Amino acid sequence: MRFMNLTPSTVLMIVALVLFVVAATGWTYRKTNLVAAGLALFLLSILVTYVPPARVSINLVLLFAAIVVLAVAAVGRSYRKINLIAVGLALWMLSAQLPGYQVG
Repeated sequence: MRFMNLTPSTVLMIVALVLFVVAATGWTYRKTNLVAAGLALFLLSILVTYVPPARVSINLVLLFAAIVVLAVAAVGRSYRKINLIAVGLALWMLSAQLPGYQVG
């Protein structure tokens, strides 16, 4: 019996959704920022749809940089007084504004 046809992208989105719901309920785990972790997993689910990339573009590089910044924010690291979640979101929006960005 087939339950569902789950792709890696779908699994990552489901885990990101669970993290968002858990973060919304106020649950925390040490210094982990669950919102940043959920955003990083959501962006990773978008990036997985590009694998294997036909060609490396600036959009993919910015998306990968956003994932790295959000992952660093998720583990509780900081850089001076800069909000790393905002930096990750800014990189994501910049990659979305450049020509050639397609989701799915």
